[in-house]
Amino acid sequence: MPRILQERLDQVEREIELYLEFDKAEKDRLNRESYLWTAEDRIEWQETQSANAQRVRGLLEERDALRRQLGL
Repeated sequence: MPRILQERLDQVEREIELYLEFDKAEKDRLNRESYLWTAEDRIEWQETQSANAQRVRGLLEERDALRRQLGL
């Protein structure tokens, strides 16, 4: 069981890292290109950012729960 928990923890940590890398890239894109965007583009970007932030919060909670189960 600990092996399965550790594998899931590793997977969650990889997902968190990917979301954070994507977030940084998107913020860089916002800084470069946002002056070209329509209002709809900005709204879509904000909705995507909000959904991603919510997903990261969920992953962080899952990571903490897995760490507690593993005694880390």
